Amino acid sequence: MTQAVETPQLGPDPFADDPFFKRGSGTHWNACIGRQGDEENYIDGYIDAAKSLAEAVIEKKLFGARDTLILPILYNARHAVELVLKFATDRLVGIGAVPSIEMRSHNVMAYWKHIETVGDEKLREELAALKPFVDSLNRIDADGQALRYHVTSAGGRSLDDRALANLEVIRESLDTLSNTISMFKNRTLTYLDEHATGTVTARCSRRDLATIANMLPRRDMWNSKEFELAKNRIKSRYRLSNTQLSLALQTIQRSRELNGLLGVESILLHLSDAKSEWLAKQWRSMHPARDDSGTVVSSFAAIEAILHNADRNGEVVNTVVAALTDDELADADAMFYIALTRAASEEYEDRVAATKRKHAAQDNKFETVEHLMSKTNFLNCFRLAAERLGRPSLARKLEQI
Repeated sequence: MTQAVETPQLGPDPFADDPFFKRGSGTHWNACIGRQGDEENYIDGYIDAAKSLAEAVIEKKLFGARDTLILPILYNARHAVELVLKFATDRLVGIGAVPSIEMRSHNVMAYWKHIETVGDEKLREELAALKPFVDSLNRIDADGQALRYHVTSAGGRSLDDRALANLEVIRESLDTLSNTISMFKNRTLTYLDEHATGTVTARCSRRDLATIANMLPRRDMWNSKEFELAKNRIKSRYRLSNTQLSLALQTIQRSRELNGLLGVESILLHLSDAKSEWLAKQWRSMHPARDDSGTVVSSFAAIEAILHNADRNGEVVNTVVAALTDDELADADAMFYIALTRAASEEYEDRVAATKRKHAAQDNKFETVEHLMSKTNFLNCFRLAAERLGRPSLARKLEQI
């Protein structure tokens, strides 16, 4: 017998007289706006609207709508560009990556120029990809009026120097613009995450510093001619003064991960290399390399193997519990989750401290070890963490287990 599903009882519709926001007869087409929406919905919505309109006019052969729909198509595209530039500007100003903007406006070129020198090579590349669209829209609608009104704010005819716009050309360009906006927005958000690590300078993002570290010779060769040549290439590529380059090098050397790219080893907080290798071997004893021979095992043999493995795994867990100190266990646990969640290596010390507090609150060391050792990806994550935490020599040893 099918159980009836109760419909939640709603109070009176507060917008019953509103032609746009009163309740509908169903919920399938309820859209989330306002407090349930997101700023990015505005950016995505306007560029998607432009694409959908252009596609509909062409695919449905709406020849009679060409001259009317071209205006909202272009306006929606322009508004998406304005919104994504403001989205980036607000966030870059918020972290001090660019100066505050004195007066907000609809001028897309002004916003583009305000952030064009941001200290991140990749973000500048995404801005450069956006530039042709900004140039085009700025030429026809510098203040956000011409695509909305027939008459400009100065009293002239809007788009007076234009007579035709080809929708097939525009549709193709909108696809490119949509991808460009997405790449620019995503890089902005990634840059914000990188900036939060503190491994940045006014001229170089964390991504830039990683590239610079890879351009340099090993740290023990910094007195060589090769180092001087690398410095000149770096200064030219990133337009750095000697002082700015010096700051970049200092920042690189403060990062476990980036310093590791220079061949400089950092020790883990609590785990020695020997104890780390031992722990990895204990895990391997519970997770032997798989046999790819394809041999079929009888059900009785399989049950016996499961019972045997359970006993053996319990012994391994007990061995690890007895051998690892609380600090060492917290170190291993934090390392696993740093790699698993792709957290920045700069979070390492704080993560270990937080893991210690969590373990102390749980007060069940056996359960913690069992949970960690049961992870089939533990060794791979442990190895990745060692490499990212500035211990590449340990990572190479773990790779052989």
